[in-house]
Amino acid sequence: MTKRSNSPLDRPGVRIGVGLLAVAVLLLAWEIIGSSNAIPFLVPFSAAVSSAFSLVTGPELLEDVLPSAARAASGFAIGSALGVLVGIPLGRVKGLDPWFRPSLEFLRNTPLPALLPIAFVAFGATDETRIGLIAIGALWPVLLNAIDGARAVDGRLLDAARVVGVPQWRILIRVVLPAAAPQIFAGLRIALGIALVMMVVSELISSTSGLGYLVLQAQRSFALPQMYAGVLLLGVIGGIFTLIFAVIERRALRWYAGQKGLNDA
Repeated sequence: MTKRSNSPLDRPGVRIGVGLLAVAVLLLAWEIIGSSNAIPFLVPFSAAVSSAFSLVTGPELLEDVLPSAARAASGFAIGSALGVLVGIPLGRVKGLDPWFRPSLEFLRNTPLPALLPIAFVAFGATDETRIGLIAIGALWPVLLNAIDGARAVDGRLLDAARVVGVPQWRILIRVVLPAAAPQIFAGLRIALGIALVMMVVSELISSTSGLGYLVLQAQRSFALPQMYAGVLLLGVIGGIFTLIFAVIERRALRWYAGQKGLNDA
């Protein structure tokens, strides 16, 4: 039985308050340093916020901001779904591992940015190609965590399902998938960050829209407030995606959180 800490910092409200205070201090420092011109090309935080407001209330919202968010969300969803659909069978059917492991390791260790020129030459610099690259980036952490999670399922659960005559495909869906869900969600959290990074990287090359394109063009034309505004909006999009993901994760793993709490008590 593990003794719970009684430290005030362990309270959720206190943790949130400390986190918000730290963010406020950083933003205040940004404002002061930017206003003092102590660092060249660093604009004040207020100027970046003003420019960001102009972007989300202007045509850039439909031309750059929302298309970027849609590409990131689509690529993340496709890559995550493929990771689960492929990873669960690979984790349970041991005979498949020798056939697929070498190819998976080769592809996993190939730097994704190096695939951008090849993909654009082969398939064109289209939204579909960018979404595909984002999906590839999101695929690996979900796939590997799904494989490990499926392999770690308690054998007693599988034996009990077989004894009562549950078909193999239903065992994968009703037993293996829920048991592997905590590890899969850990991979999904990593994949979300990779999807956002790949979204920006894919928009830096041969693009005519998107936040990555907007930031690059602003940097080239020395429109510094707009450049920092684009970075701020990328952070906001990432925060919104993370918040939505946290809500889904909390609901999907409610049983696991309760079980973990009992084990830690």
